[in-house]
Amino acid sequence: MDMMFGDFGSAYSLSGLMEKAARFFKDKFKNRYVSSHEGQTLAGSLLLALMVIIFILPAVALLVLMYKVHLIAGVLTEALFCFAAINEKKVNYYGTGILKALLKGKPLAARRKLSALTDENVKGLREDEIIKLSVKAIAENTFESAIAPMTFIFLGGGIGGLVYTVVNKTARAVKGEDVYFSLAARGMNDVFGFFPSRLAAYLSVKDARLLALDFNNAKKIWKRDGKNLSSINGSQTVAAFAGALDIEVVGDVYSDEEYIPSQHIGDPKKEPDQSDIFYAQQISYGAVFIAAVIFMAIRLALGLIF
Repeated sequence: MDMMFGDFGSAYSLSGLMEKAARFFKDKFKNRYVSSHEGQTLAGSLLLALMVIIFILPAVALLVLMYKVHLIAGVLTEALFCFAAINEKKVNYYGTGILKALLKGKPLAARRKLSALTDENVKGLREDEIIKLSVKAIAENTFESAIAPMTFIFLGGGIGGLVYTVVNKTARAVKGEDVYFSLAARGMNDVFGFFPSRLAAYLSVKDARLLALDFNNAKKIWKRDGKNLSSINGSQTVAAFAGALDIEVVGDVYSDEEYIPSQHIGDPKKEPDQSDIFYAQQISYGAVFIAAVIFMAIRLALGLIF
């Protein structure tokens, strides 16, 4: 359903409504409590709790009701929850849009599509920078929008997928806010994403071999640079993709003219080219497909055994 009708991050999708709600309530909570460490930590924790109450409790009540009405009604409702939690389609939609714009020599259109895929500043980016940031965004979304929610669907059904999505969207909404205010959402998001991010990176490395890409370098860069970004989970897949494509996705980073070597991801074994976006999409599809097959096989096996 997602690959056919993906919401592309629409504000009217359930995940879009979650992020809009988190952005709406964050200022109210942030301004209501004193600006001390304890006050802002409490405010951020209450924001996360409110998001769970608003979105998860009604979903649980609806699902229980639908299963009481009829098994098929319950299954269809839970399928819609799973559909709302997964958003791999946007990788194809925006990635293909960026690639087509670059092939037509329209960097402005490419930057517009890239802006919709990532939270980073894309103004004035050169073509090679657009390609690097596109690969980075595709890699992060492979973990964050597909394999992570699939992991929680595997563990807790449709409700499990929605729980992850609520935490993730709240963490995105408070990104860049006071470190104490964002502590609860960011910390929970990091905990929830720890295993899925590493699974996504591992499957990306394996898929690089199936695609005849640089498997050995993918494994090397993943191990070496997999913790180099501030997002310790997102950097796992970014490093795997960078190694598979033989490019430097994140180059030298400076803060107040001071070099920060630990932020570097990938080696510039070749210059980025437009085909890297295409192959990044293929790695993403492959990793997500393999994860889906693994999760379904385990659930089916457990169902047959028990």
